[in-house]
Amino acid sequence: MSDSETPQHRRPEGNGQPVPSPAAPVSTSSVIHFGSAPAQPTPPAPDGAAAPADSQPSPASSAPVSPDRALGGRSLWLLAALLCLAAGALASVLGSHSLARSDAAKAQRSTRQSAAGIANAVKADVQHEEDLALTAVAFFADHPNASPGEFHNWAKWVKASRRYPELAELRLVTPVAAAELAGFALRGKPQLAKAPATSSSATTSSAPTASSTPLASTTATAAAAIHALHIIPPGERALYCLALAGLARSSVKRLPAGTDYCVRTPGLLALRDSGASHYAGTSVSGTKALRIETPVYRGGIAPRSLQGRRVAFVGWLHQVLEPGAVLASALAGHQGSAARLRYRAGASRVLFTSGTPAGGAQSTTSNLQNGWTLKTFLPAPATGVAADARALALLIGGCVLSALLGLLVMLLGLARSARPAALAAKPSGVAKVEDLYDPLTGLPNRALTLDLAERMLARTGRQSGMLGGALIVDVDWFKDVNEKLGEEAGDRLLRTVAERLERVVRAQDTVGRLGGDEFVILVESAARGVRLDSLARRVIEAMHEPIMLAEVGPSFFITASIGVAYGRYEDPAELLRDSQLALDAAKAAGKDGYTLFNANMRSVIESQAVLEAELNTALGERQFFILYQPICDLATRAITGFEALIRWQHPTQGILTPAEFLPAAEETGLIVPIGRWVLEEACARAASWNVAGHRVGVSVMVSPKQMHREGFATDVRRALQQSGIEPALLTLEIGESAVMDDVAAAATRLSEIKHLGVRTAIDDFGNAYARRSDLQRLPIDFLKVDPSELAASDDEDYRTWLLEAILSLGRDLSLTVIAKGIETEEQMTRLKMMGCSLAQGYFMGEPTPTSAVEGVLSARSTPAASSSTSLLS
Repeated sequence: MSDSETPQHRRPEGNGQPVPSPAAPVSTSSVIHFGSAPAQPTPPAPDGAAAPADSQPSPASSAPVSPDRALGGRSLWLLAALLCLAAGALASVLGSHSLARSDAAKAQRSTRQSAAGIANAVKADVQHEEDLALTAVAFFADHPNASPGEFHNWAKWVKASRRYPELAELRLVTPVAAAELAGFALRGKPQLAKAPATSSSATTSSAPTASSTPLASTTATAAAAIHALHIIPPGERALYCLALAGLARSSVKRLPAGTDYCVRTPGLLALRDSGASHYAGTSVSGTKALRIETPVYRGGIAPRSLQGRRVAFVGWLHQVLEPGAVLASALAGHQGSAARLRYRAGASRVLFTSGTPAGGAQSTTSNLQNGWTLKTFLPAPATGVAADARALALLIGGCVLSALLGLLVMLLGLARSARPAALAAKPSGVAKVEDLYDPLTGLPNRALTLDLAERMLARTGRQSGMLGGALIVDVDWFKDVNEKLGEEAGDRLLRTVAERLERVVRAQDTVGRLGGDEFVILVESAARGVRLDSLARRVIEAMHEPIMLAEVGPSFFITASIGVAYGRYEDPAELLRDSQLALDAAKAAGKDGYTLFNANMRSVIESQAVLEAELNTALGERQFFILYQPICDLATRAITGFEALIRWQHPTQGILTPAEFLPAAEETGLIVPIGRWVLEEACARAASWNVAGHRVGVSVMVSPKQMHREGFATDVRRALQQSGIEPALLTLEIGESAVMDDVAAAATRLSEIKHLGVRTAIDDFGNAYARRSDLQRLPIDFLKVDPSELAASDDEDYRTWLLEAILSLGRDLSLTVIAKGIETEEQMTRLKMMGCSLAQGYFMGEPTPTSAVEGVLSARSTPAASSSTSLLS
């Protein structure tokens, strides 16, 4: 804008004296009179002389104001003061009621959030206790004859006393037949086994008697051991239920070692046959507690038949918990709250309470699953203005301010006639320059840039032939410069970038700094001559010039990514948002380039949001289903297992493949519940096939986010226990790239899974360049490879050589290689000649719905269990 177009402020003239006021005397010849003859000019009076009569004020201007008129003016001001008071009071009343309703709504939401927080805390503790029970069952199942020392070592390892404050007692109870009672007693009292031998040696000089024979000595020892065991209640029974080992808090009354738990708890043998846990109320030191009796079987899983359960039975896990400690911990920090924890499953009914609900308390019932229900009571939030301190303060303060405002209006009105109210308006202050410009580069900062963009769009909006555009410039790898060369070098780099940007733009363009390493160029141009792509190329070329930094010398080069958007925008935020989307696309394309915004970029963002919402709905409405693709033995063509492949039955788009929705699920975190569902569903189906007589395994793909999750091993354990499938029949597949990202972390997670007895496989092997040493560190069983995707090269000989190398590596490391993607008989024949034993693909068998799997299994025989290449071996 030229100087002539810029508004100029009026400045003082001459030597700085002000311009004469219009009220100053002027020549009478310049006055024009209308109607009457011109008055004769009056000569000026000499100094000190009185002014002529015509120069005196007129009577009309000097007449006093009448009392009635003054009274009327005061009445108007009084009325205005009363109106201010009434309006302020009304606004205060309405505002206080609105604030009271808002605070009541917030209090309601806070109450619901508190109830949810208490429920989540209790649910986490219940799950925590269930995990302890699962771990104890696994220990007892693996060590049915554990000694007290072994059990205490295990308890010390799991930190039972410290991590589970609600645990009052934990014991391993085992059934002991009457004939085995002496052996059980002697195992706990080794000193008794030595006593008879000593006594016998002491009497060698005496004549032999019946009591000195070995049989009599052994009988006496057994009797002494049984007597020392002190069975409670006494009496001869066919079966005794005695504690093998246990631990208890110091405050818990310890039961004698000879306590018969079958007499103390009559239903224990029924629990052995049913395989179900029993919950019952009890007390610990006068405190209400929960007693849990859980039957334990070899392998950690209850057999399906009654005879199988009796044969595999090991004993009972006896637990005594104090749920009151859990409730008290969850209610800590919630004044006036109370809770009721109820368990109801089968014949088990227990109820625990903490705190006393206040009158009018709000209750919330939460289902904690597995039979547990929690009912929380929280104080009802206060409603109304009188009960809300903020609303009451607003009401009182508003009324007081209204009264003060009315009084001020009245005083100003009354004083208006006594003194003039000529107040000179002061010019408004101007913002400081340093608040509008970036201190490092001297460019307009974000606030000023947005203001300039808004002005630019307003101008282009008034002119139909003009468009506004923005180029967001982001310096690539700037974070590395800061970390490796220091912040001072990064600051010099940003100043250099700013200078180069100002050098390549036109005089009417604006360069600003949005923050960090992001700059913006605002361009205003005619619609027909828009060439923002050429400006973007000039910026990129300017960035390629070497930069002089003392730390690295003159050969330091940088690149930049640019997002470009232009059009008829109304909001500068929308213009910058579209430029940012284009910038993200430029970075995704490999950086050191520019991308022009198009509407598809916005639609991609919107479609991702829609897909996320639809995934949540699909998970809740069970729109997912699984297809099972056979894995076959190449020698016999028999099915050794299936791979579970998820599909989505979309309500409008039909069946979607994993590639169409799993990336979004991975990004949003929904892959965890989806993967958990696939794992549980596949295990349940495989278990049903094995019960039907088809001994086949199942493979399930695991995502990186799912594998690195802290509770993944618990998810696998739960799926095994709920389905009853043999752990060795489950194979978990992890992508090679996910394993190679962090080999140490992957080895830790895979070791946790292997301890459960399941198999593990690396999928898509050959694409992430895993080293032999990495494979030796990983506890894996299979390598899955797709011959068609082994390398980017189209050379078939190279792929064949690479596949032979993988097969040789698998043999060296005792890993079975599974080839997938087999679609022709020629491919299958070639694999057999190379020595590959297992394969899958459309030629071997198409993915099959759950309902058709048993038909496929019946039509094709499965391999013998002794086959070394089987998934079952």
